[in-house]
Amino acid sequence: MRVIWAAISVLLALPVHAQPITAWCAGGATGGGGGTRIAPDGTVARLVRARAGASEVVTPLGADPAAYSRWHAALAAAGLANLPQGQPGNMTCGLSEGGAAMRWAGPGVPKALPEPVARVFRELRGWRPE
Repeated sequence: MRVIWAAISVLLALPVHAQPITAWCAGGATGGGGGTRIAPDGTVARLVRARAGASEVVTPLGADPAAYSRWHAALAAAGLANLPQGQPGNMTCGLSEGGAAMRWAGPGVPKALPEPVARVFRELRGWRPE
């Protein structure tokens, strides 16, 4: 039994692997769309898909490790993984971090969206290199 508890305590002490955060909108008549993704190392990229089924074009924009840390902390505090996923629309927008995601009928940000999720979505979508 001690071996089991020792193994569990070792697993709990391992760092949680950070995941990219992505703010996106897609759908409508073409099924295309795009967004912005920030990796745990702070690398920011623009994502564009011209239409449904097309290849995604990834354009590096720069890096902002402080922004990733701030947004990751905000989403963790908001409990993104435990929030309802939401409903898609003809055009759907969303914010995801790893497997945790919220989505909503776009193109705007609904007032009912939790404030930290709305803020991270707006800031990430609007990120520009300095």
